[in-house]
Amino acid sequence: MIMSIYESIKAAAKENEKLPADFSLNEKVAPNEMAFAPGAMDGIWIYHGGIGGASDGLDDAVANVVSLIEQYLDTDDERCLDKLEAILTEHRALHIVDPMLNSIRENHENIDLQKLIEFAFETAKTSDSIEMVKICISLLGLFDLEKHESIRTVVAVLGLYDELTLFSVVAATKWTDGTGLVFWIAQRASGWGKIHAVERLEPETDTIRDWILREGCSNGVMDAYLGLICANKGDLITALRQEHLDSDLFESVSIIIDALIDEGPVPGISEYEHAQEALELYLRHAKEQATTLSHLWYVLNIQLWADDDEIEYSAKVLDLCNEILNATEWNKKIISALEERSDVFHAVNAASRMDVDILDMLYAIVKQEPLEYYFYLGGLFKKPEMAVELIALYEKVLPLDKMPQGMGDFFFADTLRKEHSCLDYVLPLIADYPMHGIELIKTGLNSPVVRSRNMACRAISDWTKVLKKPISDISPELLVELQRIIEIEVNDDTKETMRRLVAGEVVDEDD
Repeated sequence: MIMSIYESIKAAAKENEKLPADFSLNEKVAPNEMAFAPGAMDGIWIYHGGIGGASDGLDDAVANVVSLIEQYLDTDDERCLDKLEAILTEHRALHIVDPMLNSIRENHENIDLQKLIEFAFETAKTSDSIEMVKICISLLGLFDLEKHESIRTVVAVLGLYDELTLFSVVAATKWTDGTGLVFWIAQRASGWGKIHAVERLEPETDTIRDWILREGCSNGVMDAYLGLICANKGDLITALRQEHLDSDLFESVSIIIDALIDEGPVPGISEYEHAQEALELYLRHAKEQATTLSHLWYVLNIQLWADDDEIEYSAKVLDLCNEILNATEWNKKIISALEERSDVFHAVNAASRMDVDILDMLYAIVKQEPLEYYFYLGGLFKKPEMAVELIALYEKVLPLDKMPQGMGDFFFADTLRKEHSCLDYVLPLIADYPMHGIELIKTGLNSPVVRSRNMACRAISDWTKVLKKPISDISPELLVELQRIIEIEVNDDTKETMRRLVAGEVVDEDD
């Protein structure tokens, strides 16, 4: 028997009322399909109008949804629900709910509202259709269910799951004392769910406001989505005006400041009323309290952001950054972190921006754990002697005999994902080192992942340009491999690239 969505979430949350980080009700997609985290498709549409957009025939779909709900309430005919689920396979609930709710509000005279509540509650609790559950949660938002504790509990539990959080918190905002439920969800949500919950959480009490300031910003998607929201709702500027911040508060305001200056996905510092004062106050606190490499990273990010002539107060911010960055202990902390492998990411990032020579240390780290630290190869490949040795190392440590899995049109590998990601990273770097890494290129050409085959072709193309020779003169072995694979290549663009390489033509990246 298939468990309902509600029962699955409730069972996974267990006593701690929080879902495991890897919990997902999404069906596993094929390797040639895009995979989305729970809540991602709705979130991308809301913030960017992208994937999962409204489809054609939405008006008819809304009318049919309302009609089927009314028919079901009148007849209890289960076929109505089957038809409703069929519509929701074509149109996401996100695009249905608002016009559906408006229609019911405007034309509810002939609807048994108590029966509508019962239908929405029972279906939300028993359905195994995610879009159907979204619709039912939204219907419950039509009514003030302050005294219906059982309904509120179900909506709260459903809201723990990122794919449903948006619908639960929107419904709760319509209820008396709904803020308490939204706060409960926000404290337990993660990813897109936390973004939606914090955005709709009103700081009605000091407890909520303090939580927003201290814990509201970090999420599993991108902190920038909540930077401005937490700065305003958490009253960031008042906190920064304090003479001293406790260590936890300093960490949290650091996250918010960093999120504010990252305006990639949403507006941030440019729309913050206290932008200049907040940055200057933060840096004054950081001068006394910045002790870790993550703190250093935050300051470096501010420096990078402020190095823009269009920012009127950039000179003052840069001066404050430099006071912190010029402290001599940072170099020692960078070296120590690399020696202890305690914070390699921040150490390498800071070293690259502060001109600290860590190349030999990084070389040793990558050689020791090549599949863990391959994303630091870029700088190492600028040294020919290092590059040649590392290419040979990856030909030994990667399971090249297991990675080719036949032709495919995969977006990602369905097995050995770390190894395939490593190969994808190494292949473009081989371009400057003709005749080194032939086995890696052959593996790329035989990968089921289209991207890997394209990168292998690009490496071959770059070899032909560097040596000013066709691949037939450079490596007859790779020529034979290309000729064999071109016959079974399933991607038309990749097939054309292979054809041109075989023919001895020059292939540029933009071709």
